Amino acid sequence: MPRTRRNLWLHKANYRRIADADAFLTPSQLLELLLTAYLDGHVALAVPERPAREPGRGRVVVALDDTVFARAEAESGEGRTSLVIDSLIAAYLAGSVTVTLHATTKAAQHRAPITVEPSAEDDATAAA
Repeated sequence: MPRTRRNLWLHKANYRRIADADAFLTPSQLLELLLTAYLDGHVALAVPERPAREPGRGRVVVALDDTVFARAEAESGEGRTSLVIDSLIAAYLAGSVTVTLHATTKAAQHRAPITVEPSAEDDATAAA
């Protein structure tokens, strides 16, 4: 997944909260997951027509997957991706959107035979 650093117009304090969180995912990975879930219709979210004129908003440089970003630009409208991401961050921080990860493997590829043999002491105890 090639990532490109993007200048987004976000609420800086909210972005810093997810960047400073002691989390398993990097901010880029988290935003890509949230954005993909939103684009796939798994997250229902009200996105404002224009950014709020509140203090604390500004440019934030975020590395995002090129494919995810291009899809977001195409589906949400050029220039609206920052609004979508900012709304997703706010929803995530408010707890109305959560991310749950499940790790799975192909068991057959990682299965190793385990043989347990009783020790000599166990054999002597069992014989007595």
